[in-house]
Amino acid sequence: MVNRKPESTILKPLDDADVTTWHLPKGAIGRLARGRVTDMSFSLDGEYLAVATAIGCWLYDRASLKPIALFDQENGMVRSVIFSDDNQFIATSNSDGVVKIWETQNLQCQAEIDHRKNVAATSGRFDNIHFSHDNEYLAASSIDRQNVVYAWQRNTDEPSTNFPIDIEDTSGHSFPICFSPIENLIAYVSSGNTNHTITITDIETDEHIAQLNCLAPLLYQGLVFSHCGKYLATVNQDKEVLVWNVYKGTFVTEPITYHPDARLIPAYTTEGALRIAEIRNNKVVIWDAIQKQKNDTLSRQKRRNDHFLDGHQEHFSSNGAYIATIQSRSDLCVWTIGTPSSKISSPADHKPVPHSITISPDGKTVASGHGFGMYQVFWNVEQRQTEQIFPTQKMQAQRTLLTENLTEEEKKLWYRVSAVSPCGKRLALRDIPRGSIEIWDIASETLVTELSDSNLSRSWRTRSFSPTGELFISSASTGEIDVWDTESGEKIKTLPGDNRMISTTAFHPDGRQLAVVPQGSSGMLWGIVNGELIGLFPSDLPEDTSCYRGDPEQIHQYIQKFRKINNQAKCCPYKLAFSPCGTTIACGIQDHIRLRDAATLKTKMLILLPETCSRPFALTFSPCGKYLVSGSWWKKGLEKVSIRIWEIATGQNIHTFWGHVSDVQDLAYSPDGLLLASCSYEGTILLWDMKPFINT
Repeated sequence: MVNRKPESTILKPLDDADVTTWHLPKGAIGRLARGRVTDMSFSLDGEYLAVATAIGCWLYDRASLKPIALFDQENGMVRSVIFSDDNQFIATSNSDGVVKIWETQNLQCQAEIDHRKNVAATSGRFDNIHFSHDNEYLAASSIDRQNVVYAWQRNTDEPSTNFPIDIEDTSGHSFPICFSPIENLIAYVSSGNTNHTITITDIETDEHIAQLNCLAPLLYQGLVFSHCGKYLATVNQDKEVLVWNVYKGTFVTEPITYHPDARLIPAYTTEGALRIAEIRNNKVVIWDAIQKQKNDTLSRQKRRNDHFLDGHQEHFSSNGAYIATIQSRSDLCVWTIGTPSSKISSPADHKPVPHSITISPDGKTVASGHGFGMYQVFWNVEQRQTEQIFPTQKMQAQRTLLTENLTEEEKKLWYRVSAVSPCGKRLALRDIPRGSIEIWDIASETLVTELSDSNLSRSWRTRSFSPTGELFISSASTGEIDVWDTESGEKIKTLPGDNRMISTTAFHPDGRQLAVVPQGSSGMLWGIVNGELIGLFPSDLPEDTSCYRGDPEQIHQYIQKFRKINNQAKCCPYKLAFSPCGTTIACGIQDHIRLRDAATLKTKMLILLPETCSRPFALTFSPCGKYLVSGSWWKKGLEKVSIRIWEIATGQNIHTFWGHVSDVQDLAYSPDGLLLASCSYEGTILLWDMKPFINT
C-alpha cells in the first residue's frame, strides 16, 4: 500500500469576519444564506471541507466548521468539487461546462477548461470530476454521454482521451468516475441502458484492464478504489454493494444489500476496510461492509419529510475517517467515525430555493419561504443571521396529529405549504394531502383558528393573506378561489373558476379587491366584498404608441410580431403587483412589463425589456410609489441576472443591479424604502442599499 503524504495547506481566513459581506455584488450590503449545496469534498488530510454551491465554492475548516474562503463565485452554479490527492489543487466544475483548477494555498486559478467549447457538447455539464494520483490528469463524466480525461497541465483545449458512454437515455442515470490511487487506471461507466458496465482503462497505454457488468445502474458516488488499488467497490440503485478484483474482473464478495430507501456512500479506510454509510431518515449508520458489522450510528436532527426538499449531501473523506452531512434545514455536520461525541456542527445557512420573501413592518426581519413554502425562515436584518424557523418545534408538537393517521400512500405524497402575512403577525400552514388550513399567531406560536377545507385539490401555488392579514385566500385546480376570515375561520366568499389553475394573484392595498390570472389569460379583477367580477384585463396591444417604452425599432418589431402571432398567451402575466396607492397594477409578462390603470384595467404603459432581461416574474413597488423594481430569470449567455429599477412616471430604467447568478424568485421593500431584499433560485437572499435612489 502506498502512503500518500498530503502537502500542508496553509489557508488564511479573509480579513473580514462577516461572512455575509464576502464577495458581494455592487450595490448589495449583505447576503442571507450561502447557496444551495450541490457537492462536497474533503481534503486528503481531512483538515478542510470544500462545499460547492450555486453561488460558488465555500471552504470550511473541518475542526471548527468556520468558513475560511469563498471562491469561483464569478459565474456561480458550481456543480462539482474535488481535492487532488496531495491537497495541492482543488477542481470545480459549473453548469456551463467550465472546469477550473485552483491552487489550494492561495486559491488562484491555475487552469481553465471550457469543455462545451472544446468538444461542441450539448450541455458540457460535468457530474463528476476526479484527479489522477500524480495530478497529471483530470477526469470527468458528462450527461452528454462522455467520459473525458484532460492532461490539464499541458493542454486545456482538448481532452487527451474520450471514452463515450453507450446509452440511449441518460435520465435517471449517474455516471461516477474515479482514478486508482497508485497508478493511472481509470474506472468509468462505458454503457448502461438497463444496467451499467464499468470499464477500467490504463490511460497511458489505452489498454482496457477489465470490464465489470453491474447488476443495476450506479449511484452518484457509486465507485471507489481501495487504497492499495487492487479492489473497486460499486454501489448501485438497487442498494447493492459489490467488491471487484480490479485485475481479474471478478467478485471478491457476494452482493451486499441495504435498505431500499437508504442512500449509500462507500469509502475505503487506509487499513483496507470498506465502509458504507447507510443514510436513512435522521440516522447515518456506518458499516464495515465485508465484516457486515456496524462501526457507528450517527444521529442527525430529525426533520419530517425533508426528502421533499433539495439540498441533501453526504460525503466521506477519502480515507473514510470523517463524514460530512447537510440537510435542507439542518446544520452542516462532520463526524469522526468511531469516536464518541465527535460531532461538529454549524448553522451554515445553506438553504434550499427561497420562493417568497417579505419584510416585517418594522423593517427588522426578513421572512423567506423555502421548498415552495415547506417552511419559513425569519432573518434578523441587522445581524444578518437566522432568527427563527417556522413551524417551530413548539408548533409542531401541537400539530403532530395531522400526519399521524396518514396511509402509507399519503405519506409518500405528503408536503406542507405555508404563507406569512404582510403584517408579520400571522402564519398559515397546511399539510397535503390532508389537513385544514391553520392560522397561527407568530409571536405566541399558538393556533388562532382552522379554516375547514374539504377540497383536497386546493393548489399549493395560490395561498396568501390580505395586506392586513384579516383575509386569506386559497385556490382549487378548477380556478375557484375561497376567501376566509382569519379570525373566525369562516369562508366568506368563493370566487368562481373556469377550470384553469391560477397562475398568480395580488390584493389591492385596501384588501377589498383581488387581481387574478388564470393560466393562459391576461387577468381579471374581483370585488372581495360582493364577490363580483369587476372586469377582465384587455389582451390587445395599445394603439397609442406613445405608451410604449423601448427604442423605436424594438417597438416596431414587437407590434408587428404580436399582430402576426395574435396569441393571447403572450399577454399572460406570471406576476402581479398593486402600487401602494392602488391606482396601478403592474403585470410581469414574458418579454415586457405592463402598467394598467386599476380603475379601467387599460394599459397605461408597456415597457419592452432589453435583450439581457426576460421573464420579469418578480415585481414590487417602492413604498413611495414612484418606482417599480423587477427581477428577471437567467437566460443563455448571462453571467448574472438583472434587478431593474423603473421610474413609474417615465418608464425609464434608472438603475440595474447585477448580482444573482440564477432566476430572481421574489422581491420586497422595507417599509421605509431604504432596503430591497431579493431571493433567487441559487438559494440566497441579497440585501440592496436603496438610499441612492430615493430622490432620484
